[in-house]
Amino acid sequence: MLDNSRKDVITNGYLGAVGWFARPFVRAGIGPFTFTFTGLVLALVAGGFFWTGHLIIGGILLFLAGVSDSVDGAIARASGKVTRFGAILDSTLDRYAEFAFFLGFYGYLGYSHARFVGFFQLIAIIALLGSVMVSYVRARSESMGVKCSIGFWQRPERIIALGTAAILTGLLNPLFVKLSYGYLHDFFLKLTLIVLAIGTNVTAIGRLIYVKRVLRERGMK
Repeated sequence: MLDNSRKDVITNGYLGAVGWFARPFVRAGIGPFTFTFTGLVLALVAGGFFWTGHLIIGGILLFLAGVSDSVDGAIARASGKVTRFGAILDSTLDRYAEFAFFLGFYGYLGYSHARFVGFFQLIAIIALLGSVMVSYVRARSESMGVKCSIGFWQRPERIIALGTAAILTGLLNPLFVKLSYGYLHDFFLKLTLIVLAIGTNVTAIGRLIYVKRVLRERGMK
């Protein structure tokens, strides 16, 4: 795991790049909600492509949805349009988006003729639950005045991991079939879902422990 100083450098660099990308849209008068809803639509379409087995297209759309989700926040900050309702709306639509593409993976795995299909569908559900809980614990803790962004598997990391896994799986599956390496079919996608199923829930639990410690230090129960 990255140390805090290095992680901050990466985060600040990424936010700086997103802010630079958002400037033309701010000057054009395009509001953050445009990108908020665009990100949701892209995620919904990506989930549909995943469900029907078009992993490469779905992965590309998932990346674009992630970029759009980052740009809306940058536009809101740059244009002074940061509002409490906007933050709630953005968080709510993010959850709908995650349900969409995880459901897409669930459906895709259901069409698989490989062994342990039910097991990997369950893994996809656990990864979805963990992803939602990572965001939920942060939202609840910050509503009590405790800033909680610790842990690796936040939304950008999840999108990068799943998008990369989808594209790699879509590219390599035909090769595995050609070489008769059937046991490697969907390997990267399944491995990523397992990592997320474990990592997101560990992150959520870690955040709970962190918030409990902070509240205790403040003399709060």
